[in-house]
Amino acid sequence: MPVWWISFFPLLIVFLLLWTQRKQTGEFITARARRLKGDEEMYKIAQRYIGKDVLLNTVASGTYDGVIKEVVDNAVVLEKNGEQTVVNLDYVIRLREYPRGKNGKRKSIVTD
Repeated sequence: MPVWWISFFPLLIVFLLLWTQRKQTGEFITARARRLKGDEEMYKIAQRYIGKDVLLNTVASGTYDGVIKEVVDNAVVLEKNGEQTVVNLDYVIRLREYPRGKNGKRKSIVTD
């Protein structure tokens, strides 16, 4: 293996990481612009899922799951195993019901 490849590989990894971070930043800016214009779509959608087991994907590649207990002031309260988590709807880019198998149990592996 040539020596130049060893020095090129770490640079390639750094550029890939910077590219994915730039993509996430673009999604964040788009979501923020929609919110400033008065976009309440995610708020209305989240209200439809109250009491259901859901998966929330956020701009920063975070994934939250649990049962939606309430939707207040552009935030969602999720409950899982007795613990509550609050997620700001400004950063949510995807909201969906948790996938279930044939027997009605939660799937252990969720693929997109």
